[in-house]
Amino acid sequence: MRKNNILKIGTIVAFVLITIFILSSCSLFPTDSTAKYITKTSINQNGELIVEYSNGLTQNLGVVVGKDGVNGINGVDGKDGKDGVDGKDGKDGMDGKDGKDGMDGKDGKDGETIIQGGSSSTSSLSSFVASCVQSTVIVQCGFDSKLTFANEIDTYSAGSGVFYSVNKEAGSAFIITNYHVVYNKNSSTANGISDDIEIFLYGHLSEEQAIKAKYVGGSMQYDLALLQVTDSEIIKNSEAKSAQIRSSDELHVGETVFAIGNPKSDGFSISSGILSVDSETLEMTGADDKTKINIRVMRTDAAINAGNSGGGLFDENGKLIGIVNAKYVDSTIDNIGYSIPSKTVVAVIENIMYYCLNTDVECVRRPMLGITVQIKNPYSQYNKETGYVDLYENSTVVSVTEGSLADGALLADDILRKIEISGSTSISVDVTRQYMIEELINARAGDTVKVTVERNGGLVEFTFVITEDCIINS
Repeated sequence: MRKNNILKIGTIVAFVLITIFILSSCSLFPTDSTAKYITKTSINQNGELIVEYSNGLTQNLGVVVGKDGVNGINGVDGKDGKDGVDGKDGKDGMDGKDGKDGMDGKDGKDGETIIQGGSSSTSSLSSFVASCVQSTVIVQCGFDSKLTFANEIDTYSAGSGVFYSVNKEAGSAFIITNYHVVYNKNSSTANGISDDIEIFLYGHLSEEQAIKAKYVGGSMQYDLALLQVTDSEIIKNSEAKSAQIRSSDELHVGETVFAIGNPKSDGFSISSGILSVDSETLEMTGADDKTKINIRVMRTDAAINAGNSGGGLFDENGKLIGIVNAKYVDSTIDNIGYSIPSKTVVAVIENIMYYCLNTDVECVRRPMLGITVQIKNPYSQYNKETGYVDLYENSTVVSVTEGSLADGALLADDILRKIEISGSTSISVDVTRQYMIEELINARAGDTVKVTVERNGGLVEFTFVITEDCIINS
């Protein structure tokens, strides 16, 4: 565009000179009789034509050329600005679309495709989601089952999993899946967990490509389990990668989501939908078919089927936002599937790694303050910055267990406002939703927990030290 700019200015100068010569009988020239002839013409930075004569006189003939447009936006009304050279990126470029070509200083350069954040093109969206299959695995479990009415028999289950971390150089990895994928109530093992677990990478479905995995730990209450692979040549030579995780606290209803897993045990599959509910409590029967559990989940209308369990729910940028674990089955109900939020998943998996890795412990160990909390006065508020509607809840104490850590400190009707954990970790969270008290699962024995509550219109702080006595197995 710079070359065109020079050419245009040169054309304007030539046109002005021709006009001067044509109008030589007019009063454009000095009337001084000593003037000889024009020796030089130029246009200064203000667009004014300066004429120099052989006798040393100069004359300013006024503005003949428009000023260069600043950022390509002032070149209007026939005044030539720079041809978009200094123009800003096209406005539409922020949405990943090409902006208009910079012409006459009115429009900016072509906008570059933006592939991070808000909106992305269909092609980049597809590539993001497609790349997630490299973070997803098929999980197959064999069980030696002993039933009261039959001899020992073999049974199998199949589900999905997601790479929590991968070390390709060492051929090692940690995989997240559902507890109910690796557990069978009729298993002959003492803990009901399969002792014959295999995973398969995307594109690897033959038995020769099976990767042996072992159970590290898990929780029926949270329906999550952690598997470990060590020294695998297949991992070393694969395209396997850790899932990129986005905090589920950042999610909003209506966002596009994708479920990747092994529905019907037919191999990898991707389904799409939206986030229908960002947080709700699901009452269901645990993997043992008798324990009633209450688990926090997100709801989606993405197709979820048997075999999807343990697989990932991803956002449109390919980041893991949840682990698929259930669907609503009823002849009158369509497209209600559930996944465990990533914030819960990470907290549980880190707990398992802390307590179970290289130990005899196989369960989640969760600190308890000894309080029962209920949602009161929920409300919503439109967020102009994000364009989404945010939910708020008062997490109100309804009872305190006698002899518990909170006994003698917290009272009924206290409203939880803030939780801070220090020691083995550093966490500070403003409690705007009830589920945020789940942060306590990140506290370990010896850590300090500071709880701020609203009481009688004022804020009161209480500090607790987590002891082994207040930690339960879950």
